[in-house]
Amino acid sequence: MRVSDQQRYSAFTRDVQNRLSNLMRIEQELGTGRSLFNPSEDVVRAQQALRADARLAENSQFLRNIDDGKAWVGSADGALQQIIDLINEIDTLALAADNDSQTEDDRHNSAIQIDQKLEQLMSLVNTTHGDRYIFGGHNTTSPAFTAVRDENGRIIGAAANEESLGGKIYRRIGQNDDVQINIPGDQLFQPIGSDGTDQDVFYVITSLRNTIANNNQPPEGSEDTLSNDHLREQLHSIRERIVTQQSFLGSVGQRLESTKDRLKEVEINLTDMLEQAEGVDMANLATRLAVEENAYNALLSINARLLSQSLVDYIG
Repeated sequence: MRVSDQQRYSAFTRDVQNRLSNLMRIEQELGTGRSLFNPSEDVVRAQQALRADARLAENSQFLRNIDDGKAWVGSADGALQQIIDLINEIDTLALAADNDSQTEDDRHNSAIQIDQKLEQLMSLVNTTHGDRYIFGGHNTTSPAFTAVRDENGRIIGAAANEESLGGKIYRRIGQNDDVQINIPGDQLFQPIGSDGTDQDVFYVITSLRNTIANNNQPPEGSEDTLSNDHLREQLHSIRERIVTQQSFLGSVGQRLESTKDRLKEVEINLTDMLEQAEGVDMANLATRLAVEENAYNALLSINARLLSQSLVDYIG
């Protein structure tokens, strides 16, 4: 059968294009680290890759939620520790004022110091994480408490944002696994409906200040409920309530940390699954590259000789 020059050129061009296409594919796999680019190339592997990729995305979201939760818990824990330290300082001042060796001036100075600590307390109960109030319940854009002041500007109580104060905030850290990351302000400082009672930290401290400022004498008729001893007992109860909630935060932090460790292991396994589904075998790829380069160079060399020949080369 006669083979025309045109046929030879066409066959040569086709062979070269095939080899170049193979080389480009290998370079693409080397550059991306992937061996699968279209589902039609391998339906089973493509489905495996899609499942692994979807689970990786979900796992990454859980990890981001955990990091956000840990930051929130850390901010709350730090604020609560400062509040506990502040309550201890107020208790120390009150205990000293209850000593008979204290003069009226000493007690007046102690009351002034308690005033300043009340200002610190008001700032701490409205602590923010970023621009979010951490003790305000589910309304994180408004302060949890607003100071109520007398005509001289002294704090005499606190008004709670009761519509949201008891709200709880959750983060999803796994499939069907939500964890509470906040302590509502009503569980810490002023239970709903308890303002102006022994359960209200602001009431107890302002009452203690007033008694101390009055030379440690409670108002007539309130000796049992507004005495230094009684108010310090209530302050101790409130402190224990806050310590209990701080312990809860500690357990949440531990749970978040252990879950993060587990999700990191899941991430490694899913990454391996994705690599197996669409990754490349570098040793195999290197072998394929060497074979294709040799075949391409040989093709160019052989065709260069054949295509340069003419009818004269075959005559006599």
